[in-house]
Amino acid sequence: MSAARRICVGVDAGGSSTVAAFSEGGELRRTVRGRDANATTLGVDDAADVIITAIREVLDGAVPDAIHVGAAGAGRARVAAELQDLIVPAFRGAVVTVGDDAAIALRAAIPAGDGAVLIAGTGSTAYAVHGERSHRTGGLGPLAGDEGSAYWIGMQAVRLYGRVLDGRAGRDETTDLVARALAAQDREQFLGALYDAPRKPAQFAALAPSILAFAGKGNRAATKIVQQAAQELGDLAIAALKAVELVDSPAIALAGGLLRENSLLTFLLETRLNADVPGVAIVKGGDEPARGALRLAEHSVTV
Repeated sequence: MSAARRICVGVDAGGSSTVAAFSEGGELRRTVRGRDANATTLGVDDAADVIITAIREVLDGAVPDAIHVGAAGAGRARVAAELQDLIVPAFRGAVVTVGDDAAIALRAAIPAGDGAVLIAGTGSTAYAVHGERSHRTGGLGPLAGDEGSAYWIGMQAVRLYGRVLDGRAGRDETTDLVARALAAQDREQFLGALYDAPRKPAQFAALAPSILAFAGKGNRAATKIVQQAAQELGDLAIAALKAVELVDSPAIALAGGLLRENSLLTFLLETRLNADVPGVAIVKGGDEPARGALRLAEHSVTV
């Protein structure tokens, strides 16, 4: 088939939804959205089923030449390989590649060449590319990382409320938010909310928008949390750049729900990056991650 008619699919398989994008001859034709497909939480088999269903739906009978899937959890080589092994038989004849969601976020904002992306949503990670080198920092999940993320911000407020219940901190609108969200007005209810029926990270992450709003109004506790989050996110981005020796006026894209709108967090983060990364170009906005996956699929059949 000529390059002008190549059919490609890019998939963003995330923890909240799965989006598949279809192009013909390099022109975006349509997208579809399905349920979440995080291999870490669903399991590889179920995640692959969701991804395959989304691909078939967006193709609508067309035969693909190339597919690229950027999947939450596929930063682990084993997970990426297992997903690929399950997806390939469903689309024989197509070039199928599977990678993590950081790579597609980079190509959604910076279509080609060197650069880095800092992602802050429910979790957090940074990913940098310099020539043939690439490196990912963060992305260790809620048990060992996700510093500066919406989950991390929410948990800092939860921990502060625990100090309030101990008499080690004063109550304010930030801790009152936690008390309402957990339906916990005392220590017994607080412990029950945390341990009797443990909540998912997304439920703690849901506290972050309000905490950002409180910080924007000058609430001291919320401001301190946001300052720490900006520091942590800056550390992730700078570590990724250093790992690939991308030090000559790099481009850094900001991605993820936490960085989509201007806030005290984005102001502090951009201030930190401008101060510590000489000549940095900060890229905001960009396409949806599925478009980045589509670019990687298109690239796989043109090189």
